[in-house]
Amino acid sequence: MPDDIFGHALPKEQLPNRKRQLKHEDQRTLDDRVTDCLNFPVVYELAELLPTPNPSARNTDYPLLVYLLLATLTAVKGSKRSTLGLLSPKQWGALRGAVRRHAGRRAVAQIPDVPPTYDQYDYAESTYLAPHADLLQEAFEHHALRQALNQDLFPADTRRIWHHPQRRQLLVGDGTIPKAPSKSEAAFRVNTATGEITRTRFDPAAHLYYQNGEDKKTPVRGTKWFFASARDDGYFKRVILAYRHVPGTGYDDEAHIAVRTIQGLVPHLPGCMGVVYDGAFRGVHRDALARRGLLVINKQHDSLVARHYQLLRPGRCRHDLWTDQGRIAERLLLDDGTTFLTPVPVLRLERRPGKSRCRWYHLLAIPCRHGTHEHRIPVGITTTPDDHRLHTPDGKRLPSDTERDFHRAEHLQQIPEITAAHQNVYSYRSDAESVNSQLDASFWNGRMISYGLDRQKIYILGFALSQNATSHQIHRESTPLNVRTGEAKWTCTPSRSS
Repeated sequence: MPDDIFGHALPKEQLPNRKRQLKHEDQRTLDDRVTDCLNFPVVYELAELLPTPNPSARNTDYPLLVYLLLATLTAVKGSKRSTLGLLSPKQWGALRGAVRRHAGRRAVAQIPDVPPTYDQYDYAESTYLAPHADLLQEAFEHHALRQALNQDLFPADTRRIWHHPQRRQLLVGDGTIPKAPSKSEAAFRVNTATGEITRTRFDPAAHLYYQNGEDKKTPVRGTKWFFASARDDGYFKRVILAYRHVPGTGYDDEAHIAVRTIQGLVPHLPGCMGVVYDGAFRGVHRDALARRGLLVINKQHDSLVARHYQLLRPGRCRHDLWTDQGRIAERLLLDDGTTFLTPVPVLRLERRPGKSRCRWYHLLAIPCRHGTHEHRIPVGITTTPDDHRLHTPDGKRLPSDTERDFHRAEHLQQIPEITAAHQNVYSYRSDAESVNSQLDASFWNGRMISYGLDRQKIYILGFALSQNATSHQIHRESTPLNVRTGEAKWTCTPSRSS
């Protein structure tokens, strides 16, 4: 590989180990996580959006704030029964104290002296929380965006180096598939010997998905969820910005939902430079985000092969350019009649925003015995006839990529894969794997603990709240009081419309 702005890629065995030892001050005990959730202002803001139940209705002895707090704590403990058993008289007093600090004495006066039973919580979750899962999700994302900015993620005043973005300037996304709460694939089971029909515990929201990529497909039955998150250096500082249920079972369904979600988040994150994703993103997805001015860092698909791009004839020279490994390479002829492709150095990655779309270019430095030639080529976006029309110096119109059946976004990456820059930035994708690992660890028996999509949305909401609660508290502990920002900004509540 040439020594250009992206750098020479290192062999896997020579890559530096970026893992660091988990220090004592980085660890959070179970009691710490519980305290983080009880003191998280967002939970109290979300509870205000829930409609007040009829006083004569069943199980209204506890305000809905208590049930929302318990839903958040469930993701810490792993099951609903364990959460209710976790609340000793001392910890139940701590919950009442947190409610008094954040919601006032009138709110705490409505809370009985003992925790609710499992049946009370289960009924309240299905009757009062699950029907408003979409409203709570919208409000959560509103506050998550504000929290990310308050924690100095996506800073607008920080210098942007497009070929070397910082971790806190990038979104990270991925999909994960928690296992279904039961192995049953139908609501009824038939005994083939006796013909007896018995009802089984069956999750109607579960589907059969495949994970671990297209090469090593592993079937998993459950519900699929997409998470978008961001963080700076340090443990437990991650902020989950959005989550979505993926109803389809194909990789394209996850990717399209991810693209739409990211496009909705970016206008509220002024310093966001791009997104790091896995192989689920193909050229069409990179094209959609690159047009919005975003970097897309992921790996090339294994099925791609080198393709002829252009025959360049500057003066007496002749350079045969091809696409290979996400960048431009020159085809050279050896004395024995064989050919090989050598990457062309890139001097600069250029970003040119426009009114309707953003353009990306590689400024190439083509080596030549007559002197190096500088040549600029578009990357990241597959042009169509509706895009800006290009012409040669003599006025001849150049056909668009779609007209010549060339998927530029698939073949030419903004940051090519086999480079040091890609190795450095793509390592941030482990943050997404960490979110998936934390979610799997939150299940008591390794399976989703709720049946039905709406109730599972409440569990995922509680998981996201518990993660952001710890991130919020660690940021407060590490930031001096006189320089904290955004402490009073949690009072901004979104519209009640779903």
